[in-house]
Amino acid sequence: MSFLEQTSAVEIKDTRISLSEAGKGENVLFLHGNPGSRKDFSAIIEKIADAGIKLVAPDRPGHMSSDELIDENNDPWLDAEIYAQLIDQKCGGKAWLLGYSMGAFIACKIAVKYPEKVKGVIMLAPYLMPDNPSEKPSSLPELAKGALLGTILGIILPLLSQTRMQKHIENVFSPLAVPADFLETWLPRYTRFETLMAMMTDKNAMLTTLKEVHEGIKSLECPVVALIGDKDMVCSAEAQKKLIADTIPGAQIRILQDAGHSIPVTHAENCLVLIKEAIASSAAGS
Repeated sequence: MSFLEQTSAVEIKDTRISLSEAGKGENVLFLHGNPGSRKDFSAIIEKIADAGIKLVAPDRPGHMSSDELIDENNDPWLDAEIYAQLIDQKCGGKAWLLGYSMGAFIACKIAVKYPEKVKGVIMLAPYLMPDNPSEKPSSLPELAKGALLGTILGIILPLLSQTRMQKHIENVFSPLAVPADFLETWLPRYTRFETLMAMMTDKNAMLTTLKEVHEGIKSLECPVVALIGDKDMVCSAEAQKKLIADTIPGAQIRILQDAGHSIPVTHAENCLVLIKEAIASSAAGS
């Protein structure tokens, strides 16, 4: 842990959200990927001193140290409400949003639903739509609520997901090799039943709100910048780039050469430069 990093927790809608804070300056809410945790941003935290940025990075509900979000009404926008309240509690009511991978889609959800709380959106390796346009929500999170079936799934799913999750992690780091200690630490955590359910729940919320978010981002008035690795093996760099260019007027898109999906981990310095430049450019234009 960096000496700059402070960890704490807040309770929002009966959900305990664990988070890290580091640095001083412009409030930036960091939203990790799926799967993932606030540790996705550890390399950035190590370099954040004197960057003029105050990082607020939660473990998203259901991921790692944060409680599962109890959503009795299956409201796919409830996560955006949670983050809006987190902005109120930890960012003075308004913040820049930084989303990594699926976190970029969630940042867009927040910006569409609560534009008054958003100064700008920064996307790292954005995952704004699935490569498969016909992908449908999974029924497993709902089935897992049953006592018997939930117990069975709790035993089977972590075992069945090992190979697929390892391949996903390898794709995240490609074209680089996965550090051995990363795989050893995170493969067991990403294949926990609770994490798998959180992943599916988040993906379901994405698929359910996809059209509404894509329509909503056309009207965003805040600055939007994106950093995309040209060798991204998790999602099509060209497809994500085209979606941003077609739907977000004025969005700035930068392509990082010889980089994959794991840019907050492998290219932390490039990410910090992008963040600082986006904030400085917005301040100069205001």
